[in-house]
Amino acid sequence: MPLFTGQDFNTNKKSEIYIKDALKNALKCKICNGLIHRNSISIDHIQRKEDGGLANLDNGQITHPYCNTGYKN
Repeated sequence: MPLFTGQDFNTNKKSEIYIKDALKNALKCKICNGLIHRNSISIDHIQRKEDGGLANLDNGQITHPYCNTGYKN
């Protein structure tokens, strides 16, 4: 006979768990740190092309399109 006496997760708890885990693992813009929607992604150079940055995996980052086209510090 199992010692388990727990309850099933209700709909609200399932939603809370999903949101908690999804936000923890969600993609974030490397410039503004905001959450990125899967339909609004831009790939940016970490070291700018003008400064000799190459188009390789180590020099790429995911950003918002707006952040990628705006002024960066």
